Amino acid sequence: MKIARLPSKRKNNVILWILVIGLPILVYASYQAVQLITKASGDTQPKNLVISNLSTSSATISWVTEASVKGSVIPILGGNEKSPVVDKRGNENRNTHYVELTSLEPNTKYDFKIVSGSDEYASLDNVTMSFKTAPITAGTPTPNPIHGTVSGSSGDDVIVYAMLKDKSVYPVSAVIPSGGNWITDLSAFRKISDYSLVLTENTTNLVLVSVGGPDKGAVLQGTYSSLFDSNGKLKSTNDFTIGSNSNLYAYFAAKSMLMAESTVPTPSIEQPEEESEEEPTKESKFKIVMDLEWVDMVSGSSVTAPTGVSSVQVTNLTDTGFTVLWVSAQKEAGSISYGTSSSSLSSEALDERDGATNRGTYYVHSVSVTMVQPETKYYFKVKSGGAEYSNTFDVTTYATLSSPPPFESITGEVKNIPSTEELVVVGYITDKDGSGTTGSSNKISVLADDNGKWILSIADTRNTSGSSYFEYTSADEITFSLVSTVNSGSLIKTISSAKNTDVEITAGSGSTGNVDILDNYGVL
Repeated sequence: MKIARLPSKRKNNVILWILVIGLPILVYASYQAVQLITKASGDTQPKNLVISNLSTSSATISWVTEASVKGSVIPILGGNEKSPVVDKRGNENRNTHYVELTSLEPNTKYDFKIVSGSDEYASLDNVTMSFKTAPITAGTPTPNPIHGTVSGSSGDDVIVYAMLKDKSVYPVSAVIPSGGNWITDLSAFRKISDYSLVLTENTTNLVLVSVGGPDKGAVLQGTYSSLFDSNGKLKSTNDFTIGSNSNLYAYFAAKSMLMAESTVPTPSIEQPEEESEEEPTKESKFKIVMDLEWVDMVSGSSVTAPTGVSSVQVTNLTDTGFTVLWVSAQKEAGSISYGTSSSSLSSEALDERDGATNRGTYYVHSVSVTMVQPETKYYFKVKSGGAEYSNTFDVTTYATLSSPPPFESITGEVKNIPSTEELVVVGYITDKDGSGTTGSSNKISVLADDNGKWILSIADTRNTSGSSYFEYTSADEITFSLVSTVNSGSLIKTISSAKNTDVEITAGSGSTGNVDILDNYGVL
């Protein structure tokens, strides 16, 4: 039997055709395999986009993805793209994504893109992603913090939202450190209709939503008083456990899910009904009240605590920030100028209660500096009223440490609030049993609200050198003091007792030397 042999040239042509036809097929098959693998691992497309924590100068963008990927946001102003902003928790793979945009202009529309994994999204459902910051308004909201825990989750891949049941406001939100608590502020509620601030009362109907990924979360509903205690702590009777839930976003206002370019609806104004004038009868009684000019019936200043340069102190020192506290003899605006050179203090930081353009006047001043460099010496001067203190102060930021401890806080209330209603709570931890970190921690502080309520985070306190987080035990003690307009002593509690019950601190010794102005002094 004879076997014919293909000529060499013909053989080469056959091989060439096999490569031409077969190689694309192989490439296509490989592509399809990759696609199948990608789909099996989940989708990177952003879902359930939420705009929360909307203010005059900031907003939070959050979403979820089927796949665990990195996420960031590219702000766009006037068609110009800004630098990408990564997740607040770090540039790591997650199913929940939480990006805070800060240093924004008030009353300004911003477009944005989302970078999810290796993909970039400029729109969702053919709608350009955008939001508008709130306009500047008079007045500063009184902080109304709430906090609690979420069960059924591990790690830090959880977002907590709070909103009104009637869906009239943009939500406020927070993320949770690994194994820690969440904390957010209800005073940041803004109406969707006109961006005005909304006050929360005990009877206000709230909805809490925790999100741990696509169709994973929990919902709590009720009045403020049924959900939280007097210090804003979620009551233990409310079970906030993450599980399967496909109806999480039914509680959100539609406009908070994606604020696309549209006209903000103008709230309807109800015309008051005309009241018919009644003829006075002989039995009618009339009250005549004259406007009187009230004067301070107290001689001397209402401030009895140390003021000025001697009252300046630094608290909340970290690797990226610090807080400067002081008391002024008069109610006045306060700020600090700072920089890395004593001869060039070109940066300015305002009081925590001040907005971008509106500045308040205070006796007790708390100015927080953020986003500075670790292990760097900063110089600062205090500006109080129209004068600048002659002293130049300095502070050196700590080194950055890995693996911060879980969030833990202490709540309390100040009794016998001075007439100025201005208080800062300062605390530090002292080792008492020789376990954990020895010595004392650095000082931490927080502004109390007008009712004297406060929440102090103690988890990220450091030793006085800043070289490590302060490891405390239940037997260690925490010392509380007040920065106020009246002299106050200190209060010492064990960590155990401070965590288990609300801490009560009494301001001053009773009388501040003031006489409260009496009311009902009209002329009848």
